[in-house]
Amino acid sequence: MSKDRKRKFRINAFSSKKRSYEQGPKRVYADIKKRCYNQFLEAKEQEKKFNFTTDKLAHYKKGFKKYFRNVATLTFGVPIKCKKHKLKRNNNCIERDHQYSRKLERNSRGHKDIDGISALFDLGDAYYNYIDKQKLAEEKRWRTPAERVKIKIELSERYQLLNLIKKIYAED
Repeated sequence: MSKDRKRKFRINAFSSKKRSYEQGPKRVYADIKKRCYNQFLEAKEQEKKFNFTTDKLAHYKKGFKKYFRNVATLTFGVPIKCKKHKLKRNNNCIERDHQYSRKLERNSRGHKDIDGISALFDLGDAYYNYIDKQKLAEEKRWRTPAERVKIKIELSERYQLLNLIKKIYAED
């Protein structure tokens, strides 16, 4: 799973049966590169770099080196108690997000089709990004992560998820 730390926008999440490089980090990094690589290049030209923060799974480092070594930085092997180790960044943003993932996993128990489970996670991400309003500590009003990254989608107050699905399929 990947997420914008400041705006809380979920970029992607994938389900896999194993914690392998092929089914996990490689898919995540390839998807991020496909969606956002131009932004990484623009930031590099302005002498700024995006930062990836990961836990100690070695697959993250391997994927990062393959896809982003020249245009971003990596903070690797971050423990939850990062301030104790004098680290600037932590991965609490993602660790906190696992509560939502666990709810989706409970709903998917018994399903054998990994594509169906991934579709359920995609639906959960859409709900989180475009419908679930949150108020961050430094904000004065409740907003969705999509509103924070300036993605505007008009949804009526009633049947928001259904209207979002209709808009997605109308564009395809």
